[in-house]
Amino acid sequence: MVLLSPWGEKLNTKLPLNDYPRMQMQRGSFLCLNGEWEFQINKGNIPDGKAFWEKIIVPFALGSKLSGTKKQLRPGEVLWYRRYFEYTPGENRVILNFEAVDQCCTVYVNGFEVGTHEGGYSPFSLDITEYVKPYNELVVRCTDNSDEGIYGYGKQRLKPEGIWYTPSSGIWQTVWIEELTPHAIYDLKILPDYDNKKVYLQMTGSFRQAIINVFEDRKLVHRGITAQKSYTITLDEIHPWSPDDPFLYDLYIETEDDAVRSYFGMRKFSYGPDEHGKLRFRLNNEPLFLSGLLDQGYTVDGLLTYPSDEAMRYELMKIKSMGFNMLRKHVKVECRRWYYLCDKLGILVMQDMPNGGGPYAFRDIAVLPTIGFRRFRDDNPERFGRKDPEGRKAYYMELDDMINNLYNAVCVFAWVPFNEGWGQFDSVKVTEHIHEFDQSRLIDSTSGWHDQGAGDFNSRHVYFHHFHMPKADQRVLLLSEFGGYAYLEHGHSEADQLYGYKKFTDKLKLNDAVEDLYLKDILRNIPKGLAGCIYTQVADVENECNGLFTADRRILKIDERRMRRINDKLIRGNKHG
Repeated sequence: MVLLSPWGEKLNTKLPLNDYPRMQMQRGSFLCLNGEWEFQINKGNIPDGKAFWEKIIVPFALGSKLSGTKKQLRPGEVLWYRRYFEYTPGENRVILNFEAVDQCCTVYVNGFEVGTHEGGYSPFSLDITEYVKPYNELVVRCTDNSDEGIYGYGKQRLKPEGIWYTPSSGIWQTVWIEELTPHAIYDLKILPDYDNKKVYLQMTGSFRQAIINVFEDRKLVHRGITAQKSYTITLDEIHPWSPDDPFLYDLYIETEDDAVRSYFGMRKFSYGPDEHGKLRFRLNNEPLFLSGLLDQGYTVDGLLTYPSDEAMRYELMKIKSMGFNMLRKHVKVECRRWYYLCDKLGILVMQDMPNGGGPYAFRDIAVLPTIGFRRFRDDNPERFGRKDPEGRKAYYMELDDMINNLYNAVCVFAWVPFNEGWGQFDSVKVTEHIHEFDQSRLIDSTSGWHDQGAGDFNSRHVYFHHFHMPKADQRVLLLSEFGGYAYLEHGHSEADQLYGYKKFTDKLKLNDAVEDLYLKDILRNIPKGLAGCIYTQVADVENECNGLFTADRRILKIDERRMRRINDKLIRGNKHG
């Protein structure tokens, strides 16, 4: 039996995931190139002219069920993609967009190299105006060294087991074409200033002037014109964005010949003491207890790629209906539509940097911290697997790409550069680097352990014993991973060896244990200063059966109403600190 999600079962293989990818810079031109492509694997610098080209469904990565092939790419091999498409060139520039390709690629149009990209988690664009014709050949050359290379790879591993998952390679998000007019907007950065009722826009492009219109529920609340690339929107009154009321303003920008639709939310992320002197996370200057889930974003049929927009929406709405107000996107960057849905639904997101480096220092990262040795210095890059200077350089490149990509996301309230020491190096310097890039969000400098005292969170992971309050410092106390209780729902998992931090064979006992854990470890520690918690995890992933959802998303193992009552006690019962 092949295990599929309901959305994987009814996949439109002719044109999957054909929703507009970049919702904060929408244009009228959009040609989706997802669907049936061809591929071959070799070790050469050109495709093998004698080799057979096999079919693959883009944007599902090589190795995923929905791609249509079980093959995997090994270090030293080259994955070649090919497809043909028709296009009628006009007077405008033609831009080819890739939402994500894992890990490195070179792109060719009609035999000409049009660009390259490094890193598997960020979108990129290539100008193909000079090369496009009425009938075109598009070829993409991909390499992926997975956990043996210098780039971020998250939980992928060439030899998956336990907490390590099946690797995927190649194109794993939407491929699409748009047109840019002579006076187009190339990029847009949006920075809300909640306290001063302002929004700062930073634009790049070839335009001479831009008209700015802002609408609140279809009512025009701001209109202006500028010849500058920087612009300040001033609002008389503001409608705040929050999980309870995820209100978004519509933003329209018009140039001489370009029109872009965007949006923003008025929110502020900070922290400060409550009336008892305990530090609390604050949203819009009001204390808010963070109750979330660890979200690894793996699917049973698409691996790192959700089968459809509907699948993402369903999962997020269920999470919301259980009363959670945040997710920690764990060592993965999602497609841009996922963050758009979080913006729309009102789900806060703590965003991890995908881990990398190697070899994985099992003793220092996984063993010693669980028995109390939780703080080793990170000024020796070799200790945690970052000896290679090129690897450290690649880390900064991918980190900047991630922050730049998600800068406008309303929902993202914190960055997490390192998780449990894995690939960690110079975390104080890295934290300072992030803060220089983005001062509007908080930073969880070292999630779990090997904390160097930087960032805004005292971030703890506790699985094998009860949580006890640590000594307070000047940072928000966050239990950023806990739980991980495992239960195997037969027929809805492909696990051959059940993995979890506590195992159950009875679903009612699982529910009782989860509630007991929240009451004993979370609820009673909130008055003492605990400001948030993140339960592991959203869904089962391969042998890890500790999700609230089964791997195929068909069954929710936790009682939905019971979980919401727990969250009501945590969040609404502690709303005012």
